[in-house]
Amino acid sequence: MFRQPGTAARPAAYTALLLALSVLVSLLLPLATAGTAYAAGAAPVPVPESSGPSGRTAVPTDADPEARARGEKKQAEQKKEQQAGKADGKRRKAAQERAARLKESGAKALARAEAEGVPAPAECAALPLASFGDPGSAVGRVSVPGYGNACFVFTAERAGMHRVLLGGAPGLGHLQVFDGETALNCSDGTAWGDNGWCDLPRTGAFTLRIVNRDWDEQEFLTTVVPVGAGTAGCLPTVGTALGTPPAAGSSPSPLALICQPFTARPGERIVTEVRTERYGWGDGWITDDSGRNICPVDLNDGDDNQGCVLPGTGPYRFIARVTKSEGGFPAAYRMGIHRLSQPEGCATVPVNSYGSAPTPGDPGVGCKIFTATAAGHHELYAVSGASRTKVRVYDGDGRTVCEPYRQPCALTPGTTYTLHTGADTLVLNRASDSGCEPVAAGTPRGSLAAPASADCLTLPFPEGASIAVNESYAADELRTDTMVFTADGGYVCDWTNLRNGTCKLTGKAPFRAIVSAEDASDDEPTLAYSLSLIRTDDPAGCRVLPAGDFTDRSPSVPIRTGGGSFAECLAIPAADHSAGEIIQLRTLTGTPNRADLTVIRPNGTEVCSIDSAYGGTWASCALAPGTAYTVLFGGRDEPAAFTVTRRDITGSAKGCAAAPVTAVGGPSTGGVPAERGSMVCRQVGTGSAEDALYLNVRDAQQALLQRVFRADGSWVDCGWSRLAACAATGSTTYQVVLSVPAGKQKPDTYRYDALRIRSGNKPAPECVTVPNVSYGYGPVTGVLDERRTAYCAALPTAVGDRFRFDIEDTAGGTATTVPALYNTALASSCTRFFPSGYECAVNGSGTRRTPEPTLLVLGLPEEASTTSYRVRLDCSYAPCGSDAPTVTGVAPLTGASDSKVTVQISGGALRESDRIRLSARGRTVESTTVSVAPDRRTLTALLDLTGVPVGAWSMSVLAHGMEFGMRPFTVTAPQASVNTKAPSVGGTARVGARLTARPGVWSPVPSSFSYQWRADGQPIAGATGSAYTVPAALLGKRVGVAVTAHRTGAPVSKAVSSAAVTVGKGVAPKASKTPVVSGRGLRNIGTKTGAKPRSPLVGADRPSAPGRP
Repeated sequence: MFRQPGTAARPAAYTALLLALSVLVSLLLPLATAGTAYAAGAAPVPVPESSGPSGRTAVPTDADPEARARGEKKQAEQKKEQQAGKADGKRRKAAQERAARLKESGAKALARAEAEGVPAPAECAALPLASFGDPGSAVGRVSVPGYGNACFVFTAERAGMHRVLLGGAPGLGHLQVFDGETALNCSDGTAWGDNGWCDLPRTGAFTLRIVNRDWDEQEFLTTVVPVGAGTAGCLPTVGTALGTPPAAGSSPSPLALICQPFTARPGERIVTEVRTERYGWGDGWITDDSGRNICPVDLNDGDDNQGCVLPGTGPYRFIARVTKSEGGFPAAYRMGIHRLSQPEGCATVPVNSYGSAPTPGDPGVGCKIFTATAAGHHELYAVSGASRTKVRVYDGDGRTVCEPYRQPCALTPGTTYTLHTGADTLVLNRASDSGCEPVAAGTPRGSLAAPASADCLTLPFPEGASIAVNESYAADELRTDTMVFTADGGYVCDWTNLRNGTCKLTGKAPFRAIVSAEDASDDEPTLAYSLSLIRTDDPAGCRVLPAGDFTDRSPSVPIRTGGGSFAECLAIPAADHSAGEIIQLRTLTGTPNRADLTVIRPNGTEVCSIDSAYGGTWASCALAPGTAYTVLFGGRDEPAAFTVTRRDITGSAKGCAAAPVTAVGGPSTGGVPAERGSMVCRQVGTGSAEDALYLNVRDAQQALLQRVFRADGSWVDCGWSRLAACAATGSTTYQVVLSVPAGKQKPDTYRYDALRIRSGNKPAPECVTVPNVSYGYGPVTGVLDERRTAYCAALPTAVGDRFRFDIEDTAGGTATTVPALYNTALASSCTRFFPSGYECAVNGSGTRRTPEPTLLVLGLPEEASTTSYRVRLDCSYAPCGSDAPTVTGVAPLTGASDSKVTVQISGGALRESDRIRLSARGRTVESTTVSVAPDRRTLTALLDLTGVPVGAWSMSVLAHGMEFGMRPFTVTAPQASVNTKAPSVGGTARVGARLTARPGVWSPVPSSFSYQWRADGQPIAGATGSAYTVPAALLGKRVGVAVTAHRTGAPVSKAVSSAAVTVGKGVAPKASKTPVVSGRGLRNIGTKTGAKPRSPLVGADRPSAPGRP
């Protein structure tokens, strides 16, 4: 165990801070290097996007294989750079996380080491001093547990600078050197953050402690090398002549220091390098007898200057170390120490003429000097076979004159400059006409002197002209890279403008085209090339391209290539074109997509173009009245036949068949498409330019392309998908061009939908008005067929909304309806994802929730003429629409106990799950939703207050994932029931009948009723039931009922039947059997003489005469 010192040499916190800083620096410096290397790389190559009417697409289809290969190469380079960027980002993130862990763990480890104190020398292993070169046995090896530490003792034979090197676990160990109990500062001020530079104050023993900053056990290696005065173990002294090649050597170990003395004088500018033969790296420093780093780490004394201007008096040494080598050690390396100032041993080279081969170099001579013969912009290359690389240029004092990335360099005539390279060289002055050859318009031919050389062609065109330079692309000729410069070497344009004819010659004439090889190889079979030079700002001398139409007999211009012919110009006369035209390039024979077409204004700018690299075959062009245009054709020197046709696409276009506009849900029309490569035009008319039309072509092969143009010939942007429907406005007529692209099979027939979906800013009356889309819309169901082709709904959406579509064919069909969601600008951002389905976004100019109403249109699919649809829209990031998710109030704020109270929540984007919560004395009551208004601004709910105590309750609304505090809710005492519909008597009011009491309607609903029957308004004793049998005594009286309503805890309420009923006679008994007389005849007993005998009938069965018994 280490002994605990009586007094700490310095606070542990201070030591921990130094450790944390060193960890961060050691990790961030490699990151900075990697970041710089990445940033200095080539900018990402842009991937061409769809440019609308030109027919360009994002990915080449049947494009020229070579052009496609170039595009794929650029895309691959871009992808590689993106992947490198992602990998670099991942490395940065991982390193930052690791730095954070090490900062924490390193601080812990150092704090533990500080707590244990400085180790006693007796507890530490002895470590002998190493010398320059192989450290041999003077290497300490130790395994250190996680967060632990270990120690060595070494003895300095003299005071001065010692390098303490640590290996084995890079970045995980930390060195500390103690003089007794005093920690020495072993940081190098010039190599910020680097430690192990220990300037020992005396001879004698010192303690070295290694702290493991990792949580796992690690093995470390260490050496201590005196680097002060002396050359023991150093290599023989070398000179610094710039022409001397780097010396070869072998490093036995990553802990070996290589000492190379060199002869130099103070003030000289010295550059050094350590380069491993295999993948790896090394570093080093220039020093004198002090052993310190006497030059800044970056070896720069200016923005672009390299090397170290030697300070002091010497003698000088370069001490280097190979820290890593693929394949391990020993590691072969090359070391160079060269003087940039007053260079010696360099070969003299000339400024090259155009058309000449590069100047051969000598591998044994590492530098070249040349004298600028004239002013001008110079390009300076190191050449290896067919490859040439721009190199740095130095003046006689070794200062940088020009960085490679800043070329061309403006050099001073008569001044000698230095190139630090042993390769072949090519020094060109753009302002020089040495070696330039004059050429005429047409097809000049030439041959390069070497794969890396350059030819100069003096052009015949004046200042202000616009020109095209195209190469032949012949199979037996060189691929070239051409640039145009002024007479004094100023840049004018390169192939991006030359190929499409928009290179405008500005500056000092004569102008020169510099031709060099593009991606040439060392074994290039030919260095011959052919070019086409055409003036494009003036169509004089070009064949006329006549006006065509959409009929079968439209005129066109034939073009043939091959036999040395590969480019041509055509003229569009000033008085023979419309404001908007389609230019079509059709391949009849030969390989498709091997030619380009560009329409050029008199000022040399492009109007429109067809790019073969992306499968284009036609373009729409806006032409100014009274202006002549040049059409540039550029193909290849190979047998092929083409036609070029231009057609009026404005409202006056010839050959367009009329197509009717119908209301939403109206029928479609049909037709037969043209053959592949030809076009069909349909003209759709509407009553107002403010109308918005839904235009859609459908065919079973999903092959037909549709392009829509307004009456003025302007193109309607229908989005990126060629199969999507198009929404158009701003014109009373539209020309719809239908064509079958290359690679697609022509369908037998097609169907066409032309529907009016909006008039002005109002949706069509057939569109369903939807009040709210906070959480989506639907489901909606229906059937679409060729008689009813679409469904439309107006949605109150907002900017930023996004919807997922759940679409199915309820009849079991596989082809489902196709949605479009048009904003006010008639742009639809719907994308189909597989297998999840459609998603549509709402775009607009405002911020999130800015109202942006949309029109939802459900159309027929391409491959089916009918579909039974069920469609539901779900808001992806609810709520959608312009209503913010809010709660603004609740009403009413009171309710009686033991009742069910109807309440309403007001706010925005309310949903069925929202509810009211009452809280008091540890009890909660929550509402149940009855309904939500269609606009979702009102929610009706029911609060059941049965058994709820009277008093004030805290009230909140749970909505939108939040709890909104509201004003308190008061529960009042139970209220007496109020009669809202009077009681009544049921049954027939007559003697002997049974009457029933109907209690009527009460609010709140009573818990029970009691009754009191009445006769002529007076209570009937004992008649208190809900039913009553009328006695004979009440014959003729008016009978009613009084109802008393009872509620627990509330006063009783009474109500009397609305109308009493009068009791009538009961129903007389009826004989159920005919009466019969039996027995003997009766005598007249007790009658007076002369009296008549009585009837034999029983008196009770015979009615008496009135007034008689």
